[in-house]
Amino acid sequence: MARTLDKTVNDSKHLSGREFERLLEAVRGSRNEVRDRCPVLLMFRHGLRVSEACGLVLVQVDIESRILHDARLKGGLSTTHPLRGDEIRAIKAWLMSAHG
Repeated sequence: MARTLDKTVNDSKHLSGREFERLLEAVRGSRNEVRDRCPVLLMFRHGLRVSEACGLVLVQVDIESRILHDARLKGGLSTTHPLRGDEIRAIKAWLMSAHG
């Protein structure tokens, strides 16, 4: 554990499940909840870097087949990931809010 000015923080490079839940709670009720929830959910579940999440395009998301096509940066292996129901709902909500 590393000490900061007033609290102890975990040196881990990954969020714990509880930290992820707290992040989603922080987004809940915000003006941009629908927009913010989707990338946060996808980043946590699929291990996306911020740049990878920001660079996602619709052709990488196959809602019918429930698959995310992940083009990794920094020489990583591009893969496909199954999308869960809550991820599909978050993607659809985001698309509806952006085009509604």
